[in-house]
Amino acid sequence: MTTTLVDTLSMETLREQLNRFLDEQPEDDDNLMDFGLTSIAVMQLVSEWKEMGVAVSFTELATEPTLSGMWKLLQAKSASRG
Repeated sequence: MTTTLVDTLSMETLREQLNRFLDEQPEDDDNLMDFGLTSIAVMQLVSEWKEMGVAVSFTELATEPTLSGMWKLLQAKSASRG
């Protein structure tokens, strides 16, 4: 059985990853750009997730820059690999 990103990354862990870059702690559906998430931070996350085996683009993440939106995208990308 192949281990996927969502097997090793929970919603809470994703929140912790994102909080490194944020001024405040947003709710799941808040726009993270409004809380200080920069394009440079998003590119760093893209790189980290690529190293974990999930190729997600900046453009895809920018489409719905919320915790819940990113989680859904990571789940979908991870499932498509499996």
